[in-house]
Amino acid sequence: MTIAEVRDKVKRIKDGIEPEVLQCMDENANEMAVSVREQLYSGIDGRGAPLSPSYSEDPWFQNRRAGFYDEEYDMWVPCYMHPERYIAWKEHITPPEPSSRLGLPARDIDTPNLFIVGTFHGSISARGTSNGVEIFTFGWDEGPAVERKYGSQIFGLSDPAVAHFNENFLWPWLRNWFETL
Repeated sequence: MTIAEVRDKVKRIKDGIEPEVLQCMDENANEMAVSVREQLYSGIDGRGAPLSPSYSEDPWFQNRRAGFYDEEYDMWVPCYMHPERYIAWKEHITPPEPSSRLGLPARDIDTPNLFIVGTFHGSISARGTSNGVEIFTFGWDEGPAVERKYGSQIFGLSDPAVAHFNENFLWPWLRNWFETL
């Protein structure tokens, strides 16, 4: 290979790597949404921090209407001033367990996972943008309220999620692209 050929190849890499990364992210945006759902089920946000407030600290339990409908017993269970009832119910319907894709540990039973019947998790979507990928809630009216309560970082990718994406999607994509240069 001549010096001119090396120079041209380096220029193609320099000019093309960012668009390739953005294209990979765009074409695999749904994989990022899947990782966000898994993080949330594991009770962490995009910074890897536990979702907050925890059930025992949630001001919602100060509301006299606080409670849940228990389908197993076909009854409304009041939780005013008793978050432990809700914690026990959540542990029953969504038991804490380690995540399969990202290798995250099981959440503490006092940590929310934002999953009851899957409506919020199902509303999490992703789309490519000129700067990468935007992850957001779409199609469920209460999604924005959940984001306000727990913060926009719930839609970020934690370090394990970034590592998973890089290893399984970005690096193979870039290896393939480099082979075509």
